Amino acid sequence: MLAVEDLRVYYGKAQHPVRAVDGVSFSLRRGESLGLVGESGCGKSTLGRALLRLEPIHAGRVLLDGVDMVRLRGAQLKAFRGRAQMIFQDPYGSLNPRHSIGGMLREAVAAHGRTTRENRDERVADLLRAVGLDPSYTRRYPHEFSGGQRQRLGLARSLAVEPELIIADEPVSALDVSVQVQILNLLKDLQQQLNLALLFIAHDLAVVRYVCSRILVMYLGKVVESAPAPALFAHTRHPYSEALLSAVPDVAKGLAARAGGAQQRIVLHGDMPSPAHTIPGCPFHPRCHRARPRCQTEVPALRELAPGHCSACHFAEEL
Repeated sequence: MLAVEDLRVYYGKAQHPVRAVDGVSFSLRRGESLGLVGESGCGKSTLGRALLRLEPIHAGRVLLDGVDMVRLRGAQLKAFRGRAQMIFQDPYGSLNPRHSIGGMLREAVAAHGRTTRENRDERVADLLRAVGLDPSYTRRYPHEFSGGQRQRLGLARSLAVEPELIIADEPVSALDVSVQVQILNLLKDLQQQLNLALLFIAHDLAVVRYVCSRILVMYLGKVVESAPAPALFAHTRHPYSEALLSAVPDVAKGLAARAGGAQQRIVLHGDMPSPAHTIPGCPFHPRCHRARPRCQTEVPALRELAPGHCSACHFAEEL
């Protein structure tokens, strides 16, 4: 359904660009859930926003059922956005405080002509029921809701135009853990009921493992590993993914570590380099616990090691 080919998002001057997204390619099938993970600043949110043309695209193609949305303008771009919607990270800042909930949802429904004027109120009520909220809330304003309820409203707004693709940008990171589970279960249920394609952006691997069937790992604007979720968690093929997984909280792993029977956490030293600076060789080598001289001079290609499992590491077979 969605094919992203060599997507690049650059900022700043042409001589010294900030490479926020630097040559990312992937595909997403209808009804599939794909996780995008990495540290803050790796470019995952920029990538999600660029797919909806909310960020300028320097180069590359974004194909939705074979149509390149990068070239769309005017009415064609509006029609594309009726097929693809976004759930934003901040449930407080993504809703207009001056609009009532009913007015916000009616506006979304009307903008894409999904129903007649006479049926808009009924459609709004259906949307609120779909995300577990009372239809009588239509006269309320965003400040009258909790964080979890606001994120449900953000989900209702994205569903208002009956999209085929939803990009969820860390939709639960600002919520309490108990509320996170409710939102994740709701998102999974709606995805299955409506056969939605879902791109789920997060930095929490435990959350991504629960929601997604396939995972992309990003570092410094590039995809360094991609794999089905079970394969990634069973056997990582990149040192960065290995370090990320070692940091996932696990009670059993912690007890085993105390007894000396489990691998210790891998601590990455230093911060992620600035995307404004070009790093020779592998972009991860300055922080990599497995780096060798070859990593400092030669850029590793993203290559397939097993069916559906790709890694951008010179020594992936040794992991």
